[in-house]
Amino acid sequence: MPPDVSIECLNFSSLSNMLPIIKLLKKKIAEINPDIIHTHLYFSTIFTRIASTGTIPIIHTYHSQYYRIKYTSLSAKLKRWCLKWVDKLTYKEAYTILHVSRTQQLSNDADIGIKNSLVLYNYVEDVFYKTRPLGSFDNKTKLKVISVGNLKTEKNHLLLLEALRHLKHIPIHVNICGVGIDERMLQEYINKHSLPVTILGNQDDISVLLEQHDLFISCSIIEGFGISVAEAMAAEIPMIISDIPTFKEITRNKGLFFQSKNAHDLADKIERFYTSPAIANQSVTDCKAIAEFYRKSYYLKELKGLYEKI
Repeated sequence: MPPDVSIECLNFSSLSNMLPIIKLLKKKIAEINPDIIHTHLYFSTIFTRIASTGTIPIIHTYHSQYYRIKYTSLSAKLKRWCLKWVDKLTYKEAYTILHVSRTQQLSNDADIGIKNSLVLYNYVEDVFYKTRPLGSFDNKTKLKVISVGNLKTEKNHLLLLEALRHLKHIPIHVNICGVGIDERMLQEYINKHSLPVTILGNQDDISVLLEQHDLFISCSIIEGFGISVAEAMAAEIPMIISDIPTFKEITRNKGLFFQSKNAHDLADKIERFYTSPAIANQSVTDCKAIAEFYRKSYYLKELKGLYEKI
């Protein structure tokens, strides 16, 4: 870590200690007197809006289409409505708002009433940029599939499990990297249908794991940017991904897509890749070229320019 960078945790754990955290944050802002405040994630953004004096320029980065996720439970729906209401109530036109994709920009600006915003695509760490031989999968061996994403509603891992029920005639194994509230439900489904799936939990070496697999799959039904897809693009691993607007945007429509929420179509796409791996070659080449625009160096250059302008 650079010597001029300081990290301090304010130990926010739940809404029960919200007021002490806001008070502490207000004190820290007064002590540091920063030229710019830049927040990420929901509560850091809301707390900063409340704690700030209003004289320091503030940048907020939105990383997800927070209010477009269609939860089924009443409590989750109510929580989403409350979060949206607080966001709208505390928003000011003086804030600089960044979105990680144009798709997300359109939805969040409309939902919150944001007047002016900018798009700064997220970045991929340099470790993911690797060269991989095209057509390296031999369909005489077991197909090794990887999926990366938190185990929650919007990542839609259940659809992948449903697709696997139609592929029991193919030698295949799927590793899912992630943790979340859906883990128990997913594991029970895996056990019930005897599926060739392992939930690996959080992994620190995703770039290494991508090298060890033949195919990357993402079934997300909503994304802000889709960092795991961008990482797969940089790693030159063949991908089959849902046809949601964000994924079409960040791949510039060059990915191999399946119909979102359609397990049969996903199963068909996986089987087609297994029998003819070369169908992914052009997509892999095109997506790697696009991934060059998600280099960390480019992101930092754009962010620095924004800071200097502000």
